[in-house]
Amino acid sequence: MRSFILHHTLIFSGAGILIFGASFMAWKIVTTDPLAGHITTSVTRGTVEQIVSVSGLTKAANAAELAFPTPGIVSKVYVHEGDHVQTGDVLATLGAEALVAQRSSAVADLRIAEANLKELIAGDTPDKRAVRNTTVANARAEVSRIKTTQALLVANAKRILLSSGLAAQSENPSEQTTPPAVSGTYHCTNEGRYQMTIYPSTAPSGYSIRYSGLESGSSALSTDQPLPIGACGLFIKITAGEYYENSVWSIEIPNTNAATYTASKNALDTALATEQTATDAATEALTLAEQQDSAAGAAPRSEAVDRAEAQIAKSTALIAQIDAALGDRIIKAPFPGIVTTVDILPGETASTKPVFTILATTVLELTARVPEIDITSIALQQPVRVLFDADRSEIHTGHITYIAPLPIQIDGVAYFEVKITLDVIPDWLRGGLNADIDIITASKENVLRVPKRYVSGTSSSSVVRTIAGNTIATTTVTTIFEGNDGFTAIAGVSEGTTVVTP
Repeated sequence: MRSFILHHTLIFSGAGILIFGASFMAWKIVTTDPLAGHITTSVTRGTVEQIVSVSGLTKAANAAELAFPTPGIVSKVYVHEGDHVQTGDVLATLGAEALVAQRSSAVADLRIAEANLKELIAGDTPDKRAVRNTTVANARAEVSRIKTTQALLVANAKRILLSSGLAAQSENPSEQTTPPAVSGTYHCTNEGRYQMTIYPSTAPSGYSIRYSGLESGSSALSTDQPLPIGACGLFIKITAGEYYENSVWSIEIPNTNAATYTASKNALDTALATEQTATDAATEALTLAEQQDSAAGAAPRSEAVDRAEAQIAKSTALIAQIDAALGDRIIKAPFPGIVTTVDILPGETASTKPVFTILATTVLELTARVPEIDITSIALQQPVRVLFDADRSEIHTGHITYIAPLPIQIDGVAYFEVKITLDVIPDWLRGGLNADIDIITASKENVLRVPKRYVSGTSSSSVVRTIAGNTIATTTVTTIFEGNDGFTAIAGVSEGTTVVTP
């Protein structure tokens, strides 16, 4: 009996142990967490973006390097580096004593012209007639003087042109003999050529010359001193020891091959032009004086009034011209800003190179350099996000307003400059501040998205691992848009679905 009980007790005990083990395993299966060791997230709705991240720098949108339009001696400098200026503030001036004197003279001429007009309208008097007669005589004498003076200047210029750089040229291209030396001043007015033949003679030098062209004749030659040919002031001298027999030479008047020809020709042209201008001006003054004299005592003609008014207009225009020249001797600020460079002091001679630099303080722009690998995805008006190093607490927004057509080479890499306009400019913004910039090149808004690492497979066959009850299931999804901001836009699951890393 005892063994039977013991035997059955062991049987019942074993059965109990088996039943307990099976129950424990079932409980273990039910209570074990299927996500243990995995990272999960939820499918959310939001924005997925493609971005290009670059660094940027703020700088003044307006910067001006200012110079005097005309050189001169600096009289005053009114600003220093760091000074703030407003539009129109005078920065520096050049000495203008001569122009001030000219302006005073021009103002006086204007007053005279205005008085003459009043006098013309009011009528003439004997005293004024006498004055006008004198004026006519003086104007006539001035015309004569100017014509004589200018004619002399033209004659001198022509004489210099015809006499400069005269040289004997051989008619034989293979001539080796030293050319005869030509000297003297050609004082005749005809232009042309002297044709000369040197032949043996009883002259001390052993040679004489026969010439034709501008003048004709013959004369002995010397190796010791120049001897005249013709009557126009030219002299010829030959070189001792040279063989000149029956050599043929020519002298061109003027010598267009001379180094001084162009300068002499320009001087003659200038003299002719000056002669014409001065003569015309003097003649015009004489004509005006004669017309005024002939109109003495008579009612003014409309033409005379017009002429007097024209003189007023001429004097007024001269004053305006002088005022413009005075304006060229002043540098003014073109816009509000800060003076960053002053490269001139009173008493120095200023050239037309920049001596002031001004940076605008009211208009700033943000610039960045985009590498060539990203430039094809950049377009105008694309939105940007900006985070300044000066204030990391706030993200600013803006858009692209300029893309440079040509690159800048830096260490062999091409970069394109872009300019960004901020939607709101903070009060603390200054030039020279660094910024991190995200350019949003493409985006999808209000889409279902998950971090990219939760999606596996290809763009045409993508899957995510989702939670189905207490097990992990594989769900096929459609990739709508893949950003480089860490997210992928998908379809095929619901918002809030828990997904597991692959």
